[in-house]
Amino acid sequence: MNGLTKRQLGDGQQLFQMKILEDNYTYILSWDNDALVVDPGDAHPVLELLDQENLKLVNVLLTHHHADHTGGVETLKKKTDCTIIGPVDDRIGALDRSVDDGEELIFGPFSIEVLATPGHTKPHVVYFFRDLHLLFTGDLLFSGGCGKLFEGSPQEMWNSLEKVMALPDDTAIYCGHEYTVKNLEFAHHIEPENAEVSARLEQAKKLISEGKPTIPSTLADEKRINPFLRAHCQSLRDVLNMPEADPVTVFAHLRELKDHF
Repeated sequence: MNGLTKRQLGDGQQLFQMKILEDNYTYILSWDNDALVVDPGDAHPVLELLDQENLKLVNVLLTHHHADHTGGVETLKKKTDCTIIGPVDDRIGALDRSVDDGEELIFGPFSIEVLATPGHTKPHVVYFFRDLHLLFTGDLLFSGGCGKLFEGSPQEMWNSLEKVMALPDDTAIYCGHEYTVKNLEFAHHIEPENAEVSARLEQAKKLISEGKPTIPSTLADEKRINPFLRAHCQSLRDVLNMPEADPVTVFAHLRELKDHF
């Protein structure tokens, strides 16, 4: 299957990273013969992989209502009778169980913490597999960037990003889209002297040219290269000629610049 990578997580546990639609990622985590899927924008490649790997889909985790993250839900529900889990939102059809900030989900060997992260949409949640240090961020946080503010405010989005920044630095960031090169081109435009941004941009371009994903990154990497996680940094504020500005003001300015980049 094209656009598919597989990572061994532990005994009988695997993580499948699947490129779908134009530039979306869907993730399937399996244990023994059971599986859960995060943000299935398209049911057909998910069903194909479940069949190939002889897996039974038990749960679907949704980060937000957008169709490129939920488009496969109804078909998966019909075909597998899985449980659909996500934030309280009337725009998500077939929701069986709603989750909110601080809730814990236990599926097989996986302990999953739910973080409410409004900003891109309201509501929006992310899923942190605490024991494995895996974070599925939907459209909150990308490598080198963050989601557009379709429904939330800059203050809400910054608060959501701060929640993520408080997680362990070695957390692997599994986001909803392959936007890394575009994001880092913007980051390089903002901070042309940031050598780590330049190096990561070249690495990302090489991976894409080889047909490989740039995802996952780590939270430690994102803190160094992602301008949206650096809105509190004096060096970035100086570059933007906003030396005394608070992080939310800097973040809002960055988001506006990126929207027109």
